[in-house]
Amino acid sequence: MTVKINPNYKATLVILNDVEVHELVQFNPEYADEEFFENFLEFEEAFTHSFVNVIKTLDSSQKDHDNMSIFTIYSELSYIISHLEVITKILKAVINPTMIKSGFNDFTTLEQMIKKICNKMQYSEKLKNSIRGLFLVDFKNAIENQYFLIHKNGNLVIYPKDKKMKKYLNIEDLHDYSSQVIAILNAMIDWSNGQETSVTEKTQGLDLVQDLLNQVKLLDDKLNKLA
Repeated sequence: MTVKINPNYKATLVILNDVEVHELVQFNPEYADEEFFENFLEFEEAFTHSFVNVIKTLDSSQKDHDNMSIFTIYSELSYIISHLEVITKILKAVINPTMIKSGFNDFTTLEQMIKKICNKMQYSEKLKNSIRGLFLVDFKNAIENQYFLIHKNGNLVIYPKDKKMKKYLNIEDLHDYSSQVIAILNAMIDWSNGQETSVTEKTQGLDLVQDLLNQVKLLDDKLNKLA
């Protein structure tokens, strides 16, 4: 099988390189807590190791299967949101606030940061929507504003009362979202370090547990580079 660069990693690099070309880059040390970022990567690795074990124990015949499914869904969505918060922090660490309308502060959300950057770059509406999707803006808003339901059958429903935005997600969908935010974060770290690595797409037919184990290996490599 031909090895391809992860599309989310590649798309993030394209955006960041474009930001650099448009001279929007400035290092803002107040948002660049190196100790926090390194600790977050260590937490990310530990969580993924543990999550592998949780997934392995999921069995429909188990007495507490429903409770475990809810725990798994909630853990995964929390994992995704924590990554998106870190991604927001990195954007604030590298974007010149004087170059985007009204700048930004500690309370500026990811959605607002994306909107400000896209408007400054004069991206088309279609591209803006694609970037919103890349950074899971609608998902993040749904979780943070508590527009979601977790069902015992292992499904998460976001925007349950909105016919247009209502969406059903299962554990596999959330795993894909996790892979997506990991790829974005890896691209941001590599770009900020002046490095670009080949984060490959998951192999076709790979099961969820094996894919998580591969994520652990990537995290190990990332931590070794930072050491």
